[in-house]
Amino acid sequence: MTTSFKKPRLVLVALLLGVGIFPLQSFAEPSKDAIASRAQVLQNRSDIATTQWYDINEKGVLLGAPQAAGFLRDAQAATASGDLKGATALLDKADALLSQYTKPDLPPYQASTPMKNPTDLGKVHKATIADIKQMSFFDVPRWNYWFNFVGTGSDGNKYMAYAYVNHHGTGKIVLPIVFAMSSSANPTKIDKVNFNTLPVFKEEKDRISYTVIEGDKSLIYTVADGNVSIAYKDATRSVTAAATTKYSFWYNKNVDYALILPGAPMAGFEETGKAEATFILDGKKITAKGFAESENLFCGGAKGADYRTALIKYGNEWWVPFRTEGAEGIFVMTGSYKDAGLYIGGKYMIPSSFTVTPIEANKSFRIDANTPAGPLSLTFSMWGWDPLLYEHWGTVEGTLAGKKLGSGYSWLEHIPQGGQNGSPPVDGRKGSHPAKQITSIN
Repeated sequence: MTTSFKKPRLVLVALLLGVGIFPLQSFAEPSKDAIASRAQVLQNRSDIATTQWYDINEKGVLLGAPQAAGFLRDAQAATASGDLKGATALLDKADALLSQYTKPDLPPYQASTPMKNPTDLGKVHKATIADIKQMSFFDVPRWNYWFNFVGTGSDGNKYMAYAYVNHHGTGKIVLPIVFAMSSSANPTKIDKVNFNTLPVFKEEKDRISYTVIEGDKSLIYTVADGNVSIAYKDATRSVTAAATTKYSFWYNKNVDYALILPGAPMAGFEETGKAEATFILDGKKITAKGFAESENLFCGGAKGADYRTALIKYGNEWWVPFRTEGAEGIFVMTGSYKDAGLYIGGKYMIPSSFTVTPIEANKSFRIDANTPAGPLSLTFSMWGWDPLLYEHWGTVEGTLAGKKLGSGYSWLEHIPQGGQNGSPPVDGRKGSHPAKQITSIN
């Protein structure tokens, strides 16, 4: 009985479809909204591919990304003209190209593996003033002193400031010395000041400082054991920022230089910490609280190419210092090299693994790490960036062992393969100003 009723119903449906009462095309053709939604998803994938906003060493590069971007533009035009079938076909082509990964053209090399045994902390220690004064580690020369600050101001806006003194692996000062700042009130605007005057170098028992003055502009960069600060001033503004650091992350656990990329040894240490800043802009005083990072990087020299030159050739770097109230540290990923150091609950620890997952190109990403304190999941949202140097700054939120961390701040240096070297070596790494020309005050 049941069978006899089903057959006539199936025949009736078939007849109705055949005569066009329910056209087959209406079930197959997506709506304009569905096409737009899919195009948006593919556009984000295209942007991620174009900016290499992902781990290319793990997945490979998308050589068809430029062609896919063209298909997406054509699909947008087809949708606007009402050609939904044509738009769908173009999106299919873009989707296929954005799924075809090719391993990057990297020669085989044995990158250092500091995370292989995370319980072995090597020779990690809180950097001393003697470390801060060093001009080389493991015969790898100093590249720079760098300081950056990110925080929230009393006016509700977010603020960034950075300053650096370069040596570029030469043992000499390489000009310019730079100060920069920006605000979330106008995130695409970066006020940058280049000093092309040699600084006065002052060395004391417990600190060093560089002071440079040009006309009405001045910058003082001071580094001590556990403290770092900058003070900038000109005719219309002044910016001071200071941080306290409680730990030091050392590349390759300070047991030797780190082989990051072929021919690119690197050494040194990074320090993050709680920071405060004061901005006086056109007479208005703004106090800000956040995080800062102090970089003491060593690379280049006789042992090989400098880090950025190698990065531009091979890519793809993720250098991520961060700080929340519950955890702080740094993640470093370039080529086959992965390194990380975390400071949680007053203890230094190394995660056994971590992964980077893109969310939105040049804006957001996630890092998931396995740590001795439990799973750490962090979501980074960048509100500003310096395109020339590939530096980004923003905020971070996350969880540790399933418990929510307090909101914090972060930095990112992300240099893609084949990018632009905005901080090239000077005169083939010969430097530009002999050390003896730097005025030293003891």
